[in-house]
Amino acid sequence: MQRCVAGVVAVLVGAGLAACSSDTDTGSSAASGQESGSSSDVCASAESFRTSLTGLREVDVVQEGTDALETAWATVQDDWAKLADDARGQYADEVDGVQSAADGVQSAVDAAQDDASAQSLGNAATAVGVFLQDASAFADKVSSTC
Repeated sequence: MQRCVAGVVAVLVGAGLAACSSDTDTGSSAASGQESGSSSDVCASAESFRTSLTGLREVDVVQEGTDALETAWATVQDDWAKLADDARGQYADEVDGVQSAADGVQSAVDAAQDDASAQSLGNAATAVGVFLQDASAFADKVSSTC
């Protein structure tokens, strides 16, 4: 059952990522007011995070199995933690928003694993979509200052 849940969530994640991948122009003029002092650590962290999001997008659970999905999500979480630490001083509100979305994904996936219902899978897909949209927009914002 867990493999089925992960497979369905992965398909929904892929759909969410594809839908969010075109949202790259997130208003760089809004970021220009916060451009002062963009560090190389923040820029490097943003690039790593963007790469891990791409890696998550490219996981094919049917071909690679749920372990690949878990590995990709763990990489996203690690890269997000680094970016959040590096960027919190300059982007505290945005970091908090993306962290809230990441927490929502974890809760929704945990719930889907505990009870693989249509409702829980739909909630997981929605949470993943919110996270991907927020995370991609934040990575774009940070990158625009590099």
